[in-house]
Amino acid sequence: MGFRFNSFFHLFLLLFGLIFLMMPIGTLAQAATLQHVASYPLNEGESAMGVTIDGTIAYLSCDFSGIKLINIADPTTPSFLGSCPTPSFARNLVVRGGYAYVADGDSGLQVVNISNPAAPTIVGNYETPGTALSVALSGDYAYLADGYSGMLVINISNPANPTLTGTYNGFSYLMGVAIVGNYAFVTANFVEPDYGQLQAIDISDPANPSFVNGANYGGGAYGVTISGNYAYMAAFSYGLGVFNISNPAVPTLVGSLDTPGSTKRIYANAGIGLLADGYSGIELLDIATNPANPVPLDSVDTFGNSSEVVLSGEYVYVANEYTLEIYRMISSGGCHYIPGDVNGPNSFTGLDITYMVRFFKGGPHPPYSCECPAGSGNTWYVSGDINGSCSFTGLDITYGVRYFKGGPSPIPCPSCPPNGR
Repeated sequence: MGFRFNSFFHLFLLLFGLIFLMMPIGTLAQAATLQHVASYPLNEGESAMGVTIDGTIAYLSCDFSGIKLINIADPTTPSFLGSCPTPSFARNLVVRGGYAYVADGDSGLQVVNISNPAAPTIVGNYETPGTALSVALSGDYAYLADGYSGMLVINISNPANPTLTGTYNGFSYLMGVAIVGNYAFVTANFVEPDYGQLQAIDISDPANPSFVNGANYGGGAYGVTISGNYAYMAAFSYGLGVFNISNPAVPTLVGSLDTPGSTKRIYANAGIGLLADGYSGIELLDIATNPANPVPLDSVDTFGNSSEVVLSGEYVYVANEYTLEIYRMISSGGCHYIPGDVNGPNSFTGLDITYMVRFFKGGPHPPYSCECPAGSGNTWYVSGDINGSCSFTGLDITYGVRYFKGGPSPIPCPSCPPNGR
């Protein structure tokens, strides 16, 4: 017998979402390693520069070869789905609502219809004056880091007809962009003197983006990602710069990490950091214990030039020049979790119920999984089991709702009691 959602349940989710969104987000920390599980070779002349995951598909931006769609329903056996050439060189892309938005170098923003993964097709574009290197979405707008032309704000309410809304002149070479609320954080490169900078841009009026403040680090700046109150900036040979953005108008350099290679992009979420470090491969970081002081947990030689790395569920996907490399993240030292904490904030809250619902409707996996029982070969999302059944099902959502209404406390799987985290 299954469960069903009713108006009360949806109201419950909404109320808890509003309440707990105001709580600070802590994250998980555990010893972990990376295990290689598969490699997908590209065709001769193709070069993977970026990767993003949506459901069971990996989307690769492949430089002068456009984009490729790879089936990762079984991450151990990736297979080709479709491809779409782009006019220039595809460096970065994001996926939303049946479209891929591609930062396509000298040809600006390309909008690709991906509703049929076997036959993706360009349906819209906006030619930019600079070099489109990174793109981020927020609402009806795409924010494009366009090299010497700054950051462009492009209206994508009609994906087939993107139009320019506003422009920010960064007075430098912009390479990365990330959005948080009414702020865009861009990575700026200055030549004389040679340094990188994280810039905070007010985008409350998309037609008039304006510089607010900046903080310097290293000799260059590429990708940037946001996790909680921190911005993580990839800084080429200077590794990783960490900025406190709890006050977004005053980004402050609070930490750094030297790396052996040339750091291009970083993934940061739920206490897990992953660096694409060029020819030095990738690094797995603990950014939970102290977000300002990332601690390396593992490093892997990808035998290529890693440009971007992302985590989906327990699998790590790397745009690695001539291949897509896939690794599995394996925690060690037992199962380190809090029952019910499926989204990684170190506590069981109403947001976890929302996350569970999204997961069972096809949303993202919980960021933590564990082999349970130990030695069984059965790896699953143990923190989702709160009714003691040693499985994660919709019944756990029902149990969680009852708990927040005064019912019994979460019960972990007895075969793998949590060590805490």
